Amino acid sequence: MAGNDARDLVSSMGWEALPYGCVGIARRKRIGDEQTIWSWLILVPWAVNDSKPWIDGTKAYGLTLTTEEEQRTDILQTMRDILDERYGESVGQRSVDDFLRKLEDEV
Repeated sequence: MAGNDARDLVSSMGWEALPYGCVGIARRKRIGDEQTIWSWLILVPWAVNDSKPWIDGTKAYGLTLTTEEEQRTDILQTMRDILDERYGESVGQRSVDDFLRKLEDEV
């Protein structure tokens, strides 16, 4: 039950579950009447050997008819795409290797 409590607490602070065991948060800042800036932070807790176990970035939206929710959805997809590009192939290959090892152990 403690794991669920921790996930609920993290979720209540605005963190989103992302692929590869990561979590991310995105914040919106309105700059005047013409621009909206979104910033994000992705925590990669298992990347202890990387130079930094996080990924951050920003994206600007000019005058647009998209809603805040549409922009948030776009930002979350951007965050997922970044993770896929960075970790997708290696995590996928590791899964295949683990599966093959399991098959060999059963024979």
